Amino acid sequence: MQLECEYKDNCQVEFKVVVPEKMIQERYKKELNAIIAKTSLPGFRMGKVPRDVVETRFGKKVKQETIQKLINESCTEGIKQHDLQPVTRPSITDIQYEDEKDLLFSVSIEIKPSIEFEDYRNIPLIKKILEVKDDAVESQLQYLQEEYAVLIDIDDRPIMKGDVAIVDFDYLLNGVRQSKENDLMEIGKDTALPEFEEKLIGLRIGEKTTFTLTLPENFINPQMAGTDITFNVEIKGLKEKQLPAIDDEFAKDMGDYETIEDIKDAIRENLGKENDKAAQEALKNKIIGALLERCDFQLPKSLVDQETAFFCDEFVSYFQQHGTDMPKGMDKETLHQKFQPKAEKKLKLLLLLEHIALKENITVSDEEYKKWIFANFRGKPEKIREYLIDEEKKDAKMHEMLIDKILNFLIDVADIKVEVVSQVEEESGD
Repeated sequence: MQLECEYKDNCQVEFKVVVPEKMIQERYKKELNAIIAKTSLPGFRMGKVPRDVVETRFGKKVKQETIQKLINESCTEGIKQHDLQPVTRPSITDIQYEDEKDLLFSVSIEIKPSIEFEDYRNIPLIKKILEVKDDAVESQLQYLQEEYAVLIDIDDRPIMKGDVAIVDFDYLLNGVRQSKENDLMEIGKDTALPEFEEKLIGLRIGEKTTFTLTLPENFINPQMAGTDITFNVEIKGLKEKQLPAIDDEFAKDMGDYETIEDIKDAIRENLGKENDKAAQEALKNKIIGALLERCDFQLPKSLVDQETAFFCDEFVSYFQQHGTDMPKGMDKETLHQKFQPKAEKKLKLLLLLEHIALKENITVSDEEYKKWIFANFRGKPEKIREYLIDEEKKDAKMHEMLIDKILNFLIDVADIKVEVVSQVEEESGD
């Protein structure tokens, strides 16, 4: 068998295959003998039918099956000989065969790109850790103060900013009356619409009001976004928030602290750990950017199209789930152009990470997966069982863990300089 292999652009490989006539005849005889061994006809026991009789009845079909088997085996042999990693099924063309002549045909196949990349160690990076400022500590302290606030019933004055109002309200949406009872709204915290809360200032318990608001285009409920809604509201109760004093007694109530300075020190330490963790995560994005800059290669068109289609479907599905129309001009072709660069970037990254994992023997074991399950779902036997037996969930999570492990490895072998900064610029994620 002759196999001539030619590498084309976009990860395409073509074979020109020649199967000698002698090989075809030998394989045909073998296949025919197998048919003879299990054939019985009137007047002949199984395996005793004359060859010429079997060949007359089944020869044409056996020859066709022999040719097809030789084609399939040639494809497999070509892939094996050249150590290829196909991403599509082989496409067979230009089949030429006549009795007592060689079999000729062509094979076209898309393969994974061959990546030659060693420059992934000692990548220079700057780890920017956000400085823990006094105002951040004070902000956390105020948050704790709010958490330990006490609500006191008020009945002798109107609603003021900072109060917690208890309200019943209803509104009409698409002809259906919607209502809510005993809803708690902290006035001025924008837990509801700011305009809604402002309408309540000055009202007293038992008072009712009706007003119409134009809801913003980015309102959480897409069905209501951008529409005029008329609300009927009744004030059912009013509470005033009393904040505890920030002093040493407050510190003692919080746990193993003696003074308010002890709490501040603990807050400062926790914020420092959070900032360091955020800086470490930011390094992963920088590593990703550096990898994509340092190594470029072609991608199989079929994989790019498949990944682009996934992003397009995800985009369309988002609008369908929220019951809203797609942006104008977003037809199939426009969406494909919009998401193809993102698909290419993702595929290149995954292939690069796979290449590094193979070179560095980075894997995620079943034991590591089980350890993650029990660490995250302790005390939840149903969840534990679900993640132990669901192969799809297992594959997805182990893939996620592997990517994280590879990125952590790359950070460990990078050339990192640490800077403490007063603010961190937002960086685009990959």
